[in-house]
Order: sequence, then C-alpha cells, then structure tokens
Amino acid sequence: MTWQTDILRVKGQPNLCKKQEALIILMEECGEVIQEASKILRFGNDTRNLTKELGDLQCMINQTATHLEIDLVQIGIHANVKRDRLKKYSNLL
Repeated sequence: MTWQTDILRVKGQPNLCKKQEALIILMEECGEVIQEASKILRFGNDTRNLTKELGDLQCMINQTATHLEIDLVQIGIHANVKRDRLKKYSNLL
C-alpha cells in the first residue's frame, strides 16, 4: 500500500490521508503567495499580506517535508543551488 491509498482520519475529511492534506494545503498556500505578489505588482500593496502568506507557505513547506519524509537538509542544499544560479543568471544577488 502506498501513501496515495493509505487512508487516515483527518479533520473534516475522513478519507483524506495526512500526506494528501499536506500537499493540498501546500498548493493553496503557493496560490496565496502568487496572489499577494500579483497585488503588489498591480496595485502597489504593501508587503504585510505577502509577509503573512510567505510565513504560511514556509510552515507548509516544513509540514509537507515532514509528512512526505523529505529531508529538510536536502531542501536547504537545493535552496543553496538555486541561490548560486540566481547569482549567475539574475541581478537579485
């Protein structure tokens, strides 16, 4: 049996396993970050809502990694690789 078919009780969704729930909420948080970034570009909104949404996303990255047994150290390694690419291909760093 894989985690996709492993059914655990989750609040409000008795047939949804915790791994699936983590992925769904992660996707929702990604969407909310996208929406707030768009509002800053379109309307010049301040960054308070984006700050909140980035915090929510960071929480769900950690929760998703935990539930899918993804090593947080490996996530950090990939973040460093991305930072190196940004140094090479962008003006952000």
